Amino acid sequence: MDGEASIRDAARDLKDRIGDYILENGLLEDGDSVLVGLSGGADSTALLHVLVRLSKTRGYSVSAAHFNHMIRGGEADEDESFCRDLCDAWGVPFFSDSADVPACAREQGLSLETAGRLLRYGFLERVRERTGAKYLATAHHMNDNAESILLHMLRGSGLAGLLGIKPKRGDIIRPLLAVRREEIEAYLELEGVPFRTDKTNLVPDGSRNRVRLELLPYIEEHLNPGIVTTLCSMSELLLKDEEFLLGEAEKARDKLKKDGGLLRRELDALPYPVKTRVIRLELSERNAIVDVERKHLDAILEMLPGRTGARLALPGIEVRTSYDLVKFGRPAADTPDFLIPLKEGLIETPLGSFRIDSVEGTEGFRKDPNVLFMDADKLGALTDPAVIRPRGEGMRITPVGAPGGKKLKDYFIDRKVDREERDSIPLIVSGNEVLFIPGFASSELVKVDRTTARMIRAEFVRKE
Repeated sequence: MDGEASIRDAARDLKDRIGDYILENGLLEDGDSVLVGLSGGADSTALLHVLVRLSKTRGYSVSAAHFNHMIRGGEADEDESFCRDLCDAWGVPFFSDSADVPACAREQGLSLETAGRLLRYGFLERVRERTGAKYLATAHHMNDNAESILLHMLRGSGLAGLLGIKPKRGDIIRPLLAVRREEIEAYLELEGVPFRTDKTNLVPDGSRNRVRLELLPYIEEHLNPGIVTTLCSMSELLLKDEEFLLGEAEKARDKLKKDGGLLRRELDALPYPVKTRVIRLELSERNAIVDVERKHLDAILEMLPGRTGARLALPGIEVRTSYDLVKFGRPAADTPDFLIPLKEGLIETPLGSFRIDSVEGTEGFRKDPNVLFMDADKLGALTDPAVIRPRGEGMRITPVGAPGGKKLKDYFIDRKVDREERDSIPLIVSGNEVLFIPGFASSELVKVDRTTARMIRAEFVRKE
């Protein structure tokens, strides 16, 4: 009875505790608008009820949205009707939508849980944007947090996975993380607020349900009756460690940045906890962190001391080594194939544009890595007409002032230009002779000198 009495006591001040948690974690400011993801279950119903009560003193603008997964037939329709009636009674603007989640899961090869989450959050975000709500509030609580921590632990997660559910992530807030499931249900009973029960949550047929219905109750009964609070407290302590390590990684990353990549040998020399976080920061910045697993991080680490030119394809991103750097970018695409005759005017290519002009005499001549000035007579005397094209096999260049020519490939290697950049540069060539590499060099064969009577000016603008 003491435990039940304690839960009832906690339920009586649940609204105030949630209100304090919102303020302490900066989840909402007075007058903010918030959209509640409302399923009709105990958790989301309690969240909506508390926010409506808090809105009377804090001026929150509260609305609710319900997504019908079309999994439970008539019961799902009843859930939607319940949510609509509840919002009507409380004066809360209500939005709803539905989708055949099982069909979507089959078509896309996803689990029901994953398909449902993607469709649900997509709908909630659309409603949030349409209504102008500042935040989306979801009803995750302490038990959900403990379940997530245990699941990550069982799957061998690193420190980041043991931090559990964060109170705020972007536009999503979770005001109930300070309270337990039993307290939420006791609060609803105390306030006389009805709610719906999703019977699928009572069947131990998935990893999370087994943790919720079997593992946590066993631990509570036989090992630690306060396991939920223990796990959540542990995650708060670990968060301080993670924040420190992340700060060290951010400082290290700033020092390692060079030419669009990171100094790879210096990165490899960092302590393991720091260098893995540096890599995660790079992936996160490019929105490629969601599907990255431990095996992917290990594969990147193995590349760091290796040869230049190594490539690794990851979900949504490619990692490659380029001389002293490791670079993170889009997956490599096929180099576009084109051949365009050189002529006056604007010439568009898949890799950028050229403005070609004819200039009498040498007025306006200047040294600019992105502008080529050619002696028109020398250009006209070449055996093959000048064209714009990507690099190809057997090409050579004789840079202005150089003692002789060399293979284009050797020129790029000497300049430490990585393969991806080589493929992104359109060249002006005559046969196999390169006349212009924008940003790098022009050819001795068409050099402007004192005898030049007319110039051909070619200015390159790189495609963004």
